[in-house]
Amino acid sequence: MPENSITGRSVRRSAVALGLAVVTATATATAATATASASAAAGTATTPAVPARSVVHVSTLPNGDRVTVRGSGAHTTTMVATPDGRSAPAVQMVVGGHAYVVPVSVIASGQAYDPAAYDTAAPTAIRPAAVTPHYPLSILEIDGIGLDGATAQATTFLFNTDDMKRFAAPIPLSNGVARIAVPSGNYCAVTVFATLGPAKGQVTEHVVTRTDLAVTAAGTTTLTADERTATARVGVVTPRPSTADSDMEVIDRTDAAGTMGQVTASGTGSTWVTPQPAAQIGALAFRVLGFGAAGPDGPDPYRYDLSFAPSDHIDANQTYRPDPSRIQTSHNVFDTDAVNPAHQAGWDIGASGPDGGFGIMHFVPVPGRLTDYVGVSTDDVSWSAEYMPVENAPNQDSELEFDDLDFYRGPGQTWRTWGHGPLTPQVGQYTNGMACNVCVDPDTDLMDFGITQFTDSDPNSAAHDLGPGYTSTFSVYRDGVQVATQSGWPLTEVSGTTAQPGTYRMVYDADTTGSGLPMSQSTKTHTDIAFQYTPGSAQQPTLPADDICYAANFEPLKCEILPALSLDYQLSTDGSDTSRLPVQLLDLGVGHQSYQGQGSHAAITGATVAVSYDTGKTWVPAAVAPTGNGHYLAAWPNKAPKGSTPWLKVTATDAIGGSISQTVADAYTIG
Repeated sequence: MPENSITGRSVRRSAVALGLAVVTATATATAATATASASAAAGTATTPAVPARSVVHVSTLPNGDRVTVRGSGAHTTTMVATPDGRSAPAVQMVVGGHAYVVPVSVIASGQAYDPAAYDTAAPTAIRPAAVTPHYPLSILEIDGIGLDGATAQATTFLFNTDDMKRFAAPIPLSNGVARIAVPSGNYCAVTVFATLGPAKGQVTEHVVTRTDLAVTAAGTTTLTADERTATARVGVVTPRPSTADSDMEVIDRTDAAGTMGQVTASGTGSTWVTPQPAAQIGALAFRVLGFGAAGPDGPDPYRYDLSFAPSDHIDANQTYRPDPSRIQTSHNVFDTDAVNPAHQAGWDIGASGPDGGFGIMHFVPVPGRLTDYVGVSTDDVSWSAEYMPVENAPNQDSELEFDDLDFYRGPGQTWRTWGHGPLTPQVGQYTNGMACNVCVDPDTDLMDFGITQFTDSDPNSAAHDLGPGYTSTFSVYRDGVQVATQSGWPLTEVSGTTAQPGTYRMVYDADTTGSGLPMSQSTKTHTDIAFQYTPGSAQQPTLPADDICYAANFEPLKCEILPALSLDYQLSTDGSDTSRLPVQLLDLGVGHQSYQGQGSHAAITGATVAVSYDTGKTWVPAAVAPTGNGHYLAAWPNKAPKGSTPWLKVTATDAIGGSISQTVADAYTIG
């Protein structure tokens, strides 16, 4: 098939939401924290640091746009959305503990605004009101010139390249002009012009960069930021025909002392940049960190999400070609709840480099499928993906998110079904880096107890619900005595005399009915997991180095994986978790929590399955037959009326005294 050169962009019905990395203190903002209690005689329960998957911080900008920061470290992303949930392209400036997030609509409006009010990292109370004149000051005048040659509105992101601690901030142009007193010296200026397109959410950006600018002490220095100098249009040539729908350019500017500031510009329309040479003072790194393009509508939906190598200058040729040998072909199947009113879901694909990353949200029709060609040009970029199977309203992000933080695994093909129910809490069987749910540090006797709030039919999956109406209770017992209980986040830590040999139980009750999500399935769950803790047991292997152990203060090789049981449901239903079979089938997998293959391999000794057609009042045993390797085939009649949502109850045991019992309300729908 001939190559297709992408230079233009159109906004498709699958709206795009901006994602921006926050490489500042915002990345460690705390999500909802849990409180734990325990009797003094039994020991002390504490709440360890919240896992990366749960770190969420939501703030509202002065213009009403909502900024949502998810994750931490290299996997931090910021989503910016309008009050009605549409995407909000923005420009971010990260420097010196500040993260200014300025929506493009604010830049394009021509209205005066206070940049400090758009600083999502620094608390208002400590934002400096003005430059402190520790250095000789000079006057810098910035004149914005538009495509028509007249004065134009824009925002200049200005860095002192001698020492960014002297000055670094956004400067809005008022009526196309700004005059400001700054410390004399050398600067880099990135001026962003934005024009809102005819389609809702579409924006064209011209990014005018001046790599080196000397601002002298005598008189006034004038910087002319001319939109017409942004002559290089960012585009990608893809192997299959596609139309660009998102891009993100990152400009890293390092001062003479080695301190770095960053400007990240996103686009949902065409993006043009000004060619610039390498920096004379400090260093410049320009990178198209992410470029997204969708294939034409049809029975074989596909898209490209690509990342390219950085350069020490901004080249006049901004047309890129991916390396076919570094593309991963990712086959994705998207399931959703039977009552999803929008028949769409969120697909968030994001790239992270050594200096931060981004995530781009696309709305996809569901049930559905998508082939995503994910590519990198260098090994310092990783890709992550999130799937949101249901939404609060059309074009609004869901609060139920399934994550894959290591989505790009190298060239080749991958297959995954997302959101196939029932959606249940599990301790999980993870092949990627993950925080251990149930681990112990034998040196300190600290024990972590936790459970992943939601998993789907992929045992490597993990999701959480951030809805304010989602309720849950998590309790831990040792030899029948409760040692911890809390509401909210299902993760706690026990220490002291509680961390000793014995029988431990975790009991987790969760209810999504008040979360605001349109969910008719997997609405309530009751999970009861028991296991034996025996110091030095061969059934408690060491946690691999790529995983996280809170009990050992993030040193995984000190932690032992405790033998908690986990379930994997492969239910014979369609993409809306609906069954039209006269006899329902379930391939039930029973195993122990594991991380990259490490975990207990004790034999599974039995499993039962029961179904209720009357909301748990009575239960009918299913026929269950072992099929080997911890798997069981269960069958029962779908004898309830169309539209019914049967409940399931599953139990299982192992050969070392472990057990699990789980009840799932509204496990699927009879069609």
